[in-house]
Amino acid sequence: MSDTNGTFDEFSIDPVTNWRLAVAAKFGTGEEDPWWDILVELDDISLDDLIARAKDIGGGNGLEDAVLIPNFYTAQQRAAKEAILYPSLYAKEIFLQEATRNAGQLGIKRIVLGTVVPAGQLDTSAQIMPGNLPEIFVEDGSVVTAVIDNGIAFGHELFRKADPNASRVSFAWIMDARPRTGTLVVPQGHALARSEIDGLLAANTASGLLDEKRFYSQCGLIDYNWPGLKPAAMRVSHGTHVMGLATGYQPGTKDNTRPIICVQLPTDLTMDVSGAQILPALGRAIDFIKIHAERFRLDTDHGKRIPLVVNFSFGNFAGPHDGTGLIEAKIDHELHSTTQREIQVALPAGNGNLARTHAEITFTDEDTGNVRPASLDWRIQPDDRSASYVEIWMPPKENPDNLVRVRVTPPVGPRSTPVSTVPGETAILHSGDNVEFGRILYTPPHAPTWRGCIVVGVHPTFHHDVTDDLAPSGVWKIEIENVALTETDRLQVWIRRDETLPGFPALGRQSYFDNDDYQRFDSFGAPLPIDPPGSDCLVKRSGTISGFACGEFPAVLAGYVETRNNLAGYSAAGPVTTAFNATGPTRNGPDAAAVSDDTPVLRGILSAGSRCGSLVSLNGTSVATPQVARWMADRLAQGQTATKGDVSAQAAFDDHPPPSRPANTRIGGGRMQRRIRFGPDRKA
Repeated sequence: MSDTNGTFDEFSIDPVTNWRLAVAAKFGTGEEDPWWDILVELDDISLDDLIARAKDIGGGNGLEDAVLIPNFYTAQQRAAKEAILYPSLYAKEIFLQEATRNAGQLGIKRIVLGTVVPAGQLDTSAQIMPGNLPEIFVEDGSVVTAVIDNGIAFGHELFRKADPNASRVSFAWIMDARPRTGTLVVPQGHALARSEIDGLLAANTASGLLDEKRFYSQCGLIDYNWPGLKPAAMRVSHGTHVMGLATGYQPGTKDNTRPIICVQLPTDLTMDVSGAQILPALGRAIDFIKIHAERFRLDTDHGKRIPLVVNFSFGNFAGPHDGTGLIEAKIDHELHSTTQREIQVALPAGNGNLARTHAEITFTDEDTGNVRPASLDWRIQPDDRSASYVEIWMPPKENPDNLVRVRVTPPVGPRSTPVSTVPGETAILHSGDNVEFGRILYTPPHAPTWRGCIVVGVHPTFHHDVTDDLAPSGVWKIEIENVALTETDRLQVWIRRDETLPGFPALGRQSYFDNDDYQRFDSFGAPLPIDPPGSDCLVKRSGTISGFACGEFPAVLAGYVETRNNLAGYSAAGPVTTAFNATGPTRNGPDAAAVSDDTPVLRGILSAGSRCGSLVSLNGTSVATPQVARWMADRLAQGQTATKGDVSAQAAFDDHPPPSRPANTRIGGGRMQRRIRFGPDRKA
């Protein structure tokens, strides 16, 4: 394979999707002609129009049968143009190839490719959900709390009522469970309504004690006859810990006023934490929550919907970081307050402050005015079993051609030919004997982001079955040459998140920028939490805020150490990039900070373990976030507002800053006082 530029697909709206399909074919997905989950933005068409266009374009080749619409989109929603702007779908490769073609007429503006749905998880015959689901009546002062996570042991006593056979969980969707018949029909996995959960609690409770092993087996949450890791079977499970903080109460205290909706994302997705993988499943979770939250009404006013708080304690590194990414747009569009109902969303700022995954590039030296080259040392680790990606985002430009040129030199193999911001350009990364192990790809700008993106994608460095096309570990040199950018233009560069989460089998190992001039430690040997003043290193701690957390409406939370009152070193910071034609960014950084660690030594905070009566410790901005979701629910229950502005104002009221207060881009309004504590006070 020669090192020459070629047209990977000159008219592709997303060459990275095409490349990922090719890599999946090379390294194997375990399925023949599998279903992929995808998140798309429709271009002024309905879902019915999409199917009709696929049928016309396919001309009898079955293109319309290569896409599956989840059954919870009703017939009315499928027929209306504006009903669903950002649907999560399932599709086969023939449909995906057509969907990425600019010249095609399918009517898809943007697409995010998730991952292959394992055989047996998908119910392709699920009947369309009726549009008039039964209403659920609750007491005054009620608020629905929805949690999207993984490993949610929803039978824990903190989620039950005084009657041990009664749950506060109204709906639970286990996306990667074995499909089975139940009250709720879902396109993937298995979902339970409260009546089913209560029945299983009663069947597995004796003398007031729940046989949790049997209960979760019958729910499908822990089924060892079904493939996949079972995180809820472990002592510590992220979802249980988070849901305990967000909506865990002693039985008998909030029995009838804090109903819960929980969605467990597929474990395979949370093992592979690159943001592009999880977005379609997250989109489906949002749709499921919104549909069933609509059903709740007040006993005293059957026409009034009750408030909803959504907690999603996941973060990512990559994306445009200007609020225009697909999932940010979906959250802002689908989960914002209206005159009918208050809806609030809590998201973490992310834990990537010290991860060395962000760089900001200007080509003109501020002191000398000279144009300087930009070079990044990208270190890819050995034994990395998933692909690694770097995204180089351009500034918005009306004429985006030939803005920069990008070359990459692998640790082993020749320097690549340059790729510029010209549609169709690509370069192959290969060894000296022409074995391909990566590509440089350019995705042209499109609405609403209007920023081109050059992506460097690299194969895994280890695979059990494939040895020929593995990438070498070590330092990959990324060179970026300015062609037409001005002295005020900035390139924003992010590495996609790729590490294996604690407790999961080894998969990804996080790559990072390893430039020599990045100062990691202060004079005492402690990690530096902010960029040193006067540093001209391209690798930045600023701008590391999660790509999910850049939308307009959600409240975004940083984390701090309670005894020291200092922000946690890992807590990510703004600023956020200003979107195309916007007068300013959607936010500067997090809105506030909440406790994420008890002390520097006793890291994390206590919350529910996977089994009743247990408490475990976890840290990160993902545990700061549900505490604020809980505060939001309490506010809404009292008839008050709970916007991100309210969160920031409360934090400013609570905070008693030391003489050197962190910048707003790291702390927002300030530090919120702790309002929930499970177990002993570990700082006492």
